[in-house]
Amino acid sequence: MDEGERLRIRVDYHIHERHSADTAPGSTVEAYIRRAEILGLEEICFTTHLIVSGPDVATGIDPDEIPEYFREIEEAQASTSVRLRVGLEVDYFPGEEHRIERILDEYPFDFILGALHIVEGCDLGYRHGAERFFADRPMHKAIKTYFKWFRRAVESGLFDVMAHPDYFRRYLPSMGLREPTFEEYAPEALEALEAMREHRIGFEINSSGYRHGIGDCYPTLEFVETARRMGIKNITIGSDSHSVEHLGGWLNHALEKLTKAGYRRLSTYRGRRRRSIDIGI
Repeated sequence: MDEGERLRIRVDYHIHERHSADTAPGSTVEAYIRRAEILGLEEICFTTHLIVSGPDVATGIDPDEIPEYFREIEEAQASTSVRLRVGLEVDYFPGEEHRIERILDEYPFDFILGALHIVEGCDLGYRHGAERFFADRPMHKAIKTYFKWFRRAVESGLFDVMAHPDYFRRYLPSMGLREPTFEEYAPEALEALEAMREHRIGFEINSSGYRHGIGDCYPTLEFVETARRMGIKNITIGSDSHSVEHLGGWLNHALEKLTKAGYRRLSTYRGRRRRSIDIGI
C-alpha cells in the first residue's frame, strides 16, 4: 500500500462558488455540499475571490454581496453534516491594504487566503499576462520580483494563509520555458518563508497544478521541506476548484507531499482561529 492509499482526504480549503465569476455553471454551495458528501469530506471552506483593484474586479464578489454569501452558506449548513467554513481568496494589491482590511474586519470570516496573481501589472493567472511578465525580464529577475511582492503580501498581516506560493510556475511549460530549480531561487523563497514565520502566516499546498498541466502541486516539495526545517507548522490544502467536479481533486498528492516533507498535521480554521488535525486516518 502506497502513501496515497493510506491517507484520506478530509478537508478542502480552497473552493470557488458562484460568486467567483470565473466558475463553471452550477458551482453553487448546494452542489458543492452534495459532492462533498459523496467524497466523504468532513470540512470544506468556500474561498470566493475578492479583488479590490485592477481589471479583474468583476471576477470577485462585490462587497455588497458578502452578507448574501454568508446567508447561503449558513442556511446550507442545516442540510449537511459536512462542516462549512466561510472564507475568501483575496488578491493582494500594494497600496490597497487599508481597503482590504476594512472589508475583512466587517464580517466574521472563518478563513482568509492571500493571493498574488497580479505582479507589476501582469496577471499571472492568464497566459497573456504570464507571457508579458516573463518576456520583459530574465527568469532570475522575474522570480525575484515575484517573491518581492509575495513577501509584501505576507508582511501586510492581512491573511491567514498564502495561496499557491510559487504560482509563477503555472504557464512555464506551455510557454516552452525551463522551470528553474528550487536552488536557483532559494534565497528569495527563504526570505518569503522567514516572513511567514515572523508574521505567523501559513501557506497552502494547492493541487490545481495537476489541472493546469504542470504535473505537480504548488509549491514544490523543496519549498515544503524548507518550511518544515524552519518550523513553519501552518499548512492548509486546497483543490482551488472552480467547478463542482474539481472538488477534492488531486488532494491526495498534496497530502503525499506533506508527509514526504515530514509533516503529520495540517491546519483548519474557524473564526480565523487555527487548529491542527492529523493528516492520517
